[in-house]
Amino acid sequence: FMMGNDVWKGGAALEPNEEVGDVLRSGTLGIGFIGGHNAMMALYGAGHGHNTQAWNTLYEAVQEINKVAEEYKAKYQLNYSVLATPAEGLSGRFTRIDRRKYGIIPGVTDKDYYVNSFHVDVKEPISIMDKVKCEAPFHAITKGGHITYVELDGEAQKNIKAVAKIVKVMHDEGIGYGSINHPVDTCHACGYKGVIYDKCPVCQSENILRMRRITGYLTGDLNSWNSAKRAEEKDRVKHH
Repeated sequence: FMMGNDVWKGGAALEPNEEVGDVLRSGTLGIGFIGGHNAMMALYGAGHGHNTQAWNTLYEAVQEINKVAEEYKAKYQLNYSVLATPAEGLSGRFTRIDRRKYGIIPGVTDKDYYVNSFHVDVKEPISIMDKVKCEAPFHAITKGGHITYVELDGEAQKNIKAVAKIVKVMHDEGIGYGSINHPVDTCHACGYKGVIYDKCPVCQSENILRMRRITGYLTGDLNSWNSAKRAEEKDRVKHH
């Protein structure tokens, strides 16, 4: 797609079997990573959300990835960058591969997914402020792309001041791309929109469209997500 549509300059002019070497110079080559939390669980038995040693180790690890990216830039004269991967299928695939090889390791391979990039574990209780402060420094060293999100348990449109406060905190802490996740549910039977739990509060229907953010974007109903990301969404805690 990138080549054929000339997003990478010169790509559209290439024949199917031509080499793409020179075209790569006009694009970005990302070196991504997932499972920072899981790696810290393997090393310390604790995630980096509340453990200083784990946080320092993960930060140093990402700095090392940056060193490799800089070496590749100099060696190949290409635009390498470090990407905080917003994994979808990969988060479950890597877990399955590692589980087959290493077995069940608590906090590492005992779930159907790896936690994205440098994110605090989705099920770890942590305040909005602490989550933002924990993840913000990683944005400066993942210049190929990053996201930090917080989960709200109410309807954001009914508390605009709270949303504005969160946005300011993200800005002040140096978050490059921040998102505020909140449930958006719609009853297929009567059209009611709001936070819907098991049944529609108006007509009691259980035929509910549940719109959620999968990584950095909306993908429709939860039923369209793969099993790994559905397991992750189920584990997500709300931040306050």
